[in-house]
Amino acid sequence: MAEYIVSLVLDKIATQLIDEAVSLSKVCSQVEWIEDELRRIQCFLKDADAKQDGDERIRNWIADIRDVAYDSDDVIDIYILKMAQQRKFMCFDCHPFMLGRFIARHNINRQIRRGGEVTGLAVGRLREKRRSSAHACEDDTVGLVEDMNKLEARVIQGEPRRSVISIIGMAGLEYRVKEILQYLGKTILGLGKADFDTMSNEDLKEFLSKFLEERRYIIVLDDIWKIEVWDDLKAAFPDAENGSRIVLTTRFKDIALHADPRSPPHELCLLNDEDSWKLLSKKVCLEWNSTRTLPPWSEGLGRQIVKKCGGLPLAIVVLGGLLSRKEASYSEWLKVLQSVHWQLTQDPTLCADILALSYHDLPYYLKPCFLYLGLFPEDFEISARRLILLWVAEGFVQPRGQEPLEDVAEDYLEELIGRSMIQVAARKSNGRIKACIIHDLLREFAISKAQEDRFLEVIHQDDKVRSLLCFDLNESVFREMKKFKLLRILDLEGIHMARLDSAIGKLVHLRYLGLRGTWLKTLPSSVRYLVKLQTLDLRSTLVSPIPAVVIKLQQLRHLFFNELREMVPSPPPSRTFLANLQTLHGLCINGTESVQNVLNKLTNLRELELYGELELQEKALGMWILNLKGLHCLKLHARGFNPVAVIPMLDFSSHTHLHKLHLVGLLNKTQTFPPNLTELSLQNSFLTEDPMEKLEKLPNLRVLKLKQSSYVGKEMICSSGGFPQLQILKLSFLLSVEMWRIAEKAMSNLRELEIVECKRLKIVPRGLWPVTSLCILRLGYMPFDMEMKVQERQGENWYRIEHTLPV
Repeated sequence: MAEYIVSLVLDKIATQLIDEAVSLSKVCSQVEWIEDELRRIQCFLKDADAKQDGDERIRNWIADIRDVAYDSDDVIDIYILKMAQQRKFMCFDCHPFMLGRFIARHNINRQIRRGGEVTGLAVGRLREKRRSSAHACEDDTVGLVEDMNKLEARVIQGEPRRSVISIIGMAGLEYRVKEILQYLGKTILGLGKADFDTMSNEDLKEFLSKFLEERRYIIVLDDIWKIEVWDDLKAAFPDAENGSRIVLTTRFKDIALHADPRSPPHELCLLNDEDSWKLLSKKVCLEWNSTRTLPPWSEGLGRQIVKKCGGLPLAIVVLGGLLSRKEASYSEWLKVLQSVHWQLTQDPTLCADILALSYHDLPYYLKPCFLYLGLFPEDFEISARRLILLWVAEGFVQPRGQEPLEDVAEDYLEELIGRSMIQVAARKSNGRIKACIIHDLLREFAISKAQEDRFLEVIHQDDKVRSLLCFDLNESVFREMKKFKLLRILDLEGIHMARLDSAIGKLVHLRYLGLRGTWLKTLPSSVRYLVKLQTLDLRSTLVSPIPAVVIKLQQLRHLFFNELREMVPSPPPSRTFLANLQTLHGLCINGTESVQNVLNKLTNLRELELYGELELQEKALGMWILNLKGLHCLKLHARGFNPVAVIPMLDFSSHTHLHKLHLVGLLNKTQTFPPNLTELSLQNSFLTEDPMEKLEKLPNLRVLKLKQSSYVGKEMICSSGGFPQLQILKLSFLLSVEMWRIAEKAMSNLRELEIVECKRLKIVPRGLWPVTSLCILRLGYMPFDMEMKVQERQGENWYRIEHTLPV
């Protein structure tokens, strides 16, 4: 971390401070001197950072360097801001140079001397290697076959009474009672947010109990952490003595015994030596490309390495991620073996040394990205987009040529996943990460290390706070907001608030302002002073209209509006109008002048979502979108006073990067689609001709959603060889469809099929039976005849299909 913060300061000096200092001859030499001193420090830090755990002198020296670097970073930010403000008033000479006032030369010289002395004591080096990232491997089941067989038998067999099968092992996901009940209400009963707002816990439990009363069910509760939680939930699960089961995971044996004293808990065993080696070798090989295999010498060293893991899967997986990033040489693997100085026992907290080893092996630019994950609550599913934008706003992401910083940040995320420092929670249709989660032990390590490095700590001086992420309401924070002078990140997502204090305008260093889900009604005009703002998120707010001052923030890269709000008309913008903007979501447009005079100046967009009377602006909108050659995602929602709103005819032939397309509105039957499309969603298209004929020829289409009134014909046909890459197909509210024919070898890679409210479709297509890749079938509000046909196929190719039948 010390290397990272020094690198950050050097980057600021090179890219920002030198430019300011050139105009002041007396200052320029001081800036160059500081830059030279910091580069000398940086030479020591790569080695010292990895050795500090075993040497107190190194640890203290790094702490001193870190303090100086943090102070330098603060001073540079303040200095650059002051210079910008004074330039505005044409008063360059009245502001004295501030760096000398805050950072004394003798302090830095002292740290340099100590660095030379301390680093000379160490023998050997840990070399940081930057490698390209790899996709996360699939879930491993090494060593779990016996456990799964035993659990399967207990679920299927046994007494008719409702029994609780407890599994004791490491932590998984942890929820509060209210969240568990709401999740069950949503998935089982189809309840929505409006229902939850009016229902108490007792109402939800009674509702669930009545629904399950005559049914045979299996419920899985992951990570029950208190006896009181089970006692509060159990009333929702009635016992009709029909073989219902509850599978409960916990870390605590007393909870398992309390839940069902007559059902002995199943304790997950640590892996034996053979399975430990299998897991390690599988992890390393999956992170390499398919043409590489483990060298002959690796098994001997590998078995010694996993023996030190004591059979704990997390430790083995983390070490596997570390080894996959190292040179496949005997000496590198031996170095890893020698670095693990302990024998792991049943206590998983002793995994800390392996986690520290993997952390120290991270390139310096990944360390702050990993530690940042400690800010999120335990078992919080983190949106990849949100995380990437936060990393960029924090300044963690190093420029890489002309590549957008967001793409570089996505590579960082993939690399952390490849090293098993974070886990993928969900991926998009094009394989990119949608959400991630961090294991609780890794999170605890991140918090501990971040506090040690003063990267994350309890701050008693408000002027030192850089990032503020709120996950619960604390009104005192808002009252004191103006004191956070150096704040870069303010994320208030989900915090209910009617207004935002005008003091927000004093946070002039702010890069990220997240107001999603706050139901904010107005945005203070003082936001015009947030000249460094990169991301503004106003989704699920009531801000109306959108102040014109927002579109004058020239550093904006990502702008998220509420789709119900319109932009205030403004004069034609300058040529540099929002030149950095990449994302524009949820904008409502109803006048042609907003496209012709404002929006068509935005030519660097990668994601665009628009609402409104789009047909009235067909020509202007078509020309604008045609010029967005770098567009990756496009969502158009046609609205209007006519019964059917129309989507303008658009030419997508040159949009080779466009992979995600959502269209809501009447669609011209001659509409073409982007050549490399991977996800398509249609709604209210009112197509009268079978859309499958055209769509099945899209070579890369992986996700297809045909929603309400997208097709109003009676028959759909999927021909042989059609939809070669399709993995997910969702059909909903196609009220006219009576027949669906699927030819042999059509949709050969289909994994998930969902059919909801297609009430005239009574027969499951015969062509679906041979599709062996299908693993999930969901039916909702479908005719009874179709349900029966599905049930008849049980035991054939359908044994692995998950049925979600009508509610």
